[in-house]
Amino acid sequence: MRGLIVGLGLAGCAIGIAALFWHQELKYQLPTPVPSGYVPMPVGLTVTLPKDFTAGSAYFLHFYNPDCPCSRFNARHLKSLIRAYADSVKIVIVVPTNDDVVKARKELGEELSVWVDSNEAIAKSCGVYSTPQAAIIDKNGKLFYRGNYNASRYCTSRATNFAELSLIALLNHQPPPGFGLLATQSYGCELGSKNEIELF
Repeated sequence: MRGLIVGLGLAGCAIGIAALFWHQELKYQLPTPVPSGYVPMPVGLTVTLPKDFTAGSAYFLHFYNPDCPCSRFNARHLKSLIRAYADSVKIVIVVPTNDDVVKARKELGEELSVWVDSNEAIAKSCGVYSTPQAAIIDKNGKLFYRGNYNASRYCTSRATNFAELSLIALLNHQPPPGFGLLATQSYGCELGSKNEIELF
């Protein structure tokens, strides 16, 4: 009898752990809910960037929330993009709060430019409402790409490296690639809480 109770208890724990795991997995595999009042930003429209951003420069913006598991999952891929393209485009990490600056630099690199977008002005201008997301702005200040990094949660599918393929197209003076919903439908976490905007 005692063995049966222990067995049932262990089975219950295993089922609970499995249910929790699947709930967490499912949560991040479903599209991020679109916020009320969201205005889509089509590729080719002019993006309003803060005045501290250099006019005439192309930008790769990485929207990052250190508390989002999905942002942590793509950190390795992002670091490889930084190593490969930092000399060709200005890379800026965009975080929701001042508290996230240290975490972002610790995770992604101390030398990176980090911008606190507490009122989500940059995010809204780019049509971003979740993390991790990439936005590529061309030298004319127009949105070249906005979307996911990859179809795979861990950025392991080279054929669907949407952000990197878009960046390559930009650098080769090609038109923006069209990838469809896998690239543009937002997955991950909501952006985050509000604070003051500062450039660090």
